[in-house]
Amino acid sequence: MKNKKRVIGVLVCITLISSMFLAGYTFARYYKAINAGVAQASIARWSFNSKNMETNINLSNEKIAPGSNGQFEIEVDATDSEVAVEYEIKVNNEKNIPRNMKFYAETKDENGNINVTEEKSSFSEIATEYLKGIIPVEKNNQKRIVAVHWNWPFNENDETLIDSEDASLNVDEDITSLDCGFDIQIIGRQAQIN
Repeated sequence: MKNKKRVIGVLVCITLISSMFLAGYTFARYYKAINAGVAQASIARWSFNSKNMETNINLSNEKIAPGSNGQFEIEVDATDSEVAVEYEIKVNNEKNIPRNMKFYAETKDENGNINVTEEKSSFSEIATEYLKGIIPVEKNNQKRIVAVHWNWPFNENDETLIDSEDASLNVDEDITSLDCGFDIQIIGRQAQIN
């Protein structure tokens, strides 16, 4: 019995020593948590506008006829945008445009740089080919002014042309209105610059 008590005593001691060792190991490990900061970012502001929004642009304040000419302006404005803006000007629903009317456009940026297009027989051709671009994020260079010039010349050198070929509208034709014009749409989207 004495031997049995000794074996039990040794086992109890070994168990206590093992428990203390394991408990000491658990509390002896080094541990440190560091707050590394907060991950955040500011979202860039998007801005795209035009002074022509929801307005009618008159080709002329008077009725037009062969020999008339004039101009109107379209503004594309990305002044408050913090990202580059890709713009495009589209022309839709042209109606009663005289056949020999000519158009060309001058695009002016805020720095006074001017680009002049070729003369075309339709404003939609000018818009499709030339009136698009990218406005960068540069101070004092986030506006584009497009001056559209039009001219309806006399066709006095060829007297064989009939009125409709000279682009005049004959009142006997089935025309419900003598108004001419087109719709202008200005599209802006964020430019993808690599």
